[in-house]
Amino acid sequence: MVPFVALFAFPWLLLAAPQRPAEPDPLVSEMRLLHAQLAALRLELARRDEDLRGLKEDMGGVKDELRGLRDRPPQPVAIPFLSGPPSSSDAVGVAKVVVFAPRVEVESLRRHDVVFLRVRRFEATGARSVAETELLPDQDAVALPLDQSGALYAVEWSTSEGHSYSLILKDGATGLPAVTVQVKPLQTQGRFLFVGFRLE
Repeated sequence: MVPFVALFAFPWLLLAAPQRPAEPDPLVSEMRLLHAQLAALRLELARRDEDLRGLKEDMGGVKDELRGLRDRPPQPVAIPFLSGPPSSSDAVGVAKVVVFAPRVEVESLRRHDVVFLRVRRFEATGARSVAETELLPDQDAVALPLDQSGALYAVEWSTSEGHSYSLILKDGATGLPAVTVQVKPLQTQGRFLFVGFRLE
């Protein structure tokens, strides 16, 4: 017969005995892993948002600088030209005055060949090509496309051999000639130099 005290002590022994740890629930483990990954993704997104904000601020600064460069007046290369323009020659016609809405005209009693015109603008760092146009045989004049006002321009002209005529750079505002060059059978290319202004 088991003693009475032993009967009461047995359940306490069962409770005090070391118990095997419960097996972790696979679903709980998976959920914890997903929560950790989600937290890492949120942290990465927050860092990326911060980087994007910094990039936007930098781009805003670059835009402001570009706007300042665009609004800045062009280099004053035209000022020394106007204060002391070089003399014209057979190959280069130099306008001594500012030319508004410049146009090139042909003065000829007979048909002329195509005159190819290339407009270039001079800057402090060099020349920049602006546009190309043509004065066709059935045209008496063509307007020159300028991209800035108050800049120094060169218009390089060329044509085929065979005809002699006058090629005139005219002021489109007044219709007055600024400079004239002679196209000859043995001289089929040259240029105009002038300070031009657009009329809009």
